[in-house]
Amino acid sequence: MTTFQYSIEILLCALLLMGIVYSIHLGRALAVLRRDRRELADLVARLDESGRRAEDGVEKLQTAADVSGRSLGRMIDQSKMLKHELEALSERADAMAERLEGLLRQGNRSMPEKQTPFAAVVGDKAVSDEMPAEVEEVRNPLASLPASPPNGGSRPYETRARQKTAAEQDLIRALRMS
Repeated sequence: MTTFQYSIEILLCALLLMGIVYSIHLGRALAVLRRDRRELADLVARLDESGRRAEDGVEKLQTAADVSGRSLGRMIDQSKMLKHELEALSERADAMAERLEGLLRQGNRSMPEKQTPFAAVVGDKAVSDEMPAEVEEVRNPLASLPASPPNGGSRPYETRARQKTAAEQDLIRALRMS
């Protein structure tokens, strides 16, 4: 063999050795890529699962919001009804207070000193033992009020401590005076 052949064989051996080293390096890089690919696939699966859970959570929140919205709507409707009922009761109480005040003024003008507090002159007729119907309503104010709710339960506003208005205080004073 000639030197040329030896030099070609040495060159081929060197190239083959470099190819082997390069293939080992490529094998390691491919192993890292496969591992990274599996990790990426796992990451995508976890992200997909998180997305599904988030969608379920949003649906549950929407359901809870709908339920809360309906219950708040009912509470608002009930409070509006109670407001109207309280306004009507207040108007009735004011009207009753005005009638009572008128009866007391009329009774003070026409009542002699020695008569009982309920003796009064109604029209041309003197009434001494029986109580006028308007005064009876004042003495028994609950008789003209509506009956308790059909469910028998107490209303939430009945449990709170009430502050007496000036009209209520005047009514109480008038009742105590009679």
